[in-house]
Amino acid sequence: MGKNTTSNSEANKTRALWGDPSWTTTFCNLCVEEIEAGNKGIFAALSVKGWSNLVINFCDETSLNYDKEQLKCRWDVLKADWRVWEKLKGLDTNLGWDVVKGTIDASDDWWDMKLKVS
Repeated sequence: MGKNTTSNSEANKTRALWGDPSWTTTFCNLCVEEIEAGNKGIFAALSVKGWSNLVINFCDETSLNYDKEQLKCRWDVLKADWRVWEKLKGLDTNLGWDVVKGTIDASDDWWDMKLKVS
């Protein structure tokens, strides 16, 4: 059952690869489960128990032996992406999400306007 929660030494640390989109979905779903189970930290994403459970459950579901630091990095990247998404959509309406492509679904005019602002 699952990987232990001790971190790799810096010398042996490898960058976590997230090539399969289902791994991110699994990661997000497991994070939600830990938060709903009350394993949220006061000033952190998850409590020590939440991170420990996440490491074990993520390995069990994906067979990827990512440690807490690697999963925390993914959390941070997704949080930054979410902030960009929130800023991008702002108060705009008529935006959607293309599940197949994993992209924002908006008109060409909307994209042109946003690209000029950036």
